[in-house]
Amino acid sequence: MAYHRIADPRPAPEADIDTPEMLETAAAVESGDEDLRMLARLARIGMELAEAQGDYAKARLAAATGDNAALKTGEDPTGPFNKIAQTVRRIVALKTRNAGDLERRRAGLVAERASRRVRRAEDHKRAVVEGIDDALTDAFTQMYGDGETETDEGDALCREMLIDKEDLLGDLGEFKDYLDRPIGETVAKLCVELDLPADTCVKQGDAWLVKRPPTPYRIFRDAQGAEAQPPPTTAVGSP
Repeated sequence: MAYHRIADPRPAPEADIDTPEMLETAAAVESGDEDLRMLARLARIGMELAEAQGDYAKARLAAATGDNAALKTGEDPTGPFNKIAQTVRRIVALKTRNAGDLERRRAGLVAERASRRVRRAEDHKRAVVEGIDDALTDAFTQMYGDGETETDEGDALCREMLIDKEDLLGDLGEFKDYLDRPIGETVAKLCVELDLPADTCVKQGDAWLVKRPPTPYRIFRDAQGAEAQPPPTTAVGSP
């Protein structure tokens, strides 16, 4: 009896979720976070300087009320404070603008990663279902016996079997958790529900095997082996 191994498709690893473009965006977001931290630090330093300059300006203006401490011609104690305050406002405005741009890029990256995860999950589910369908089709074809000479009747019956399989794998079916176990285990359970022979799908060690019709190559090799067999000898009786 010909069996073949049922392979389990592996889900794509989370580590390579990002495309090259997404990696570039992620690097830009990381760099943008660092820029915001630097701008926040600059704003703090600017505020410290502004406060110090403000204290000086207040003290100088207070002292200028006396006759001996009058302001010199062109002297403006508030001038340096005004320049520093303007610089701080620009830093804060730049930080706010950059933060908005950065959050939009970050949100786009998060959304794209989520979309990629959904697509990967769908691809994995499709691969699992295709593996189940292939195994059941092989098993049915072997049981039905049409092999390479598939008949319309055999095709129709196989399609009906696969439709019944869909009900069992659906959200309300008995095997709705089929993505959480090996394909072979699911196929073995389906074989019981679909009344396929008990030995259709078997486990050997860690591997699941399913019956399949002989391949054209196997049929050819078997035919060659039969032709190579010497003819049976006929016993000659003694006179």
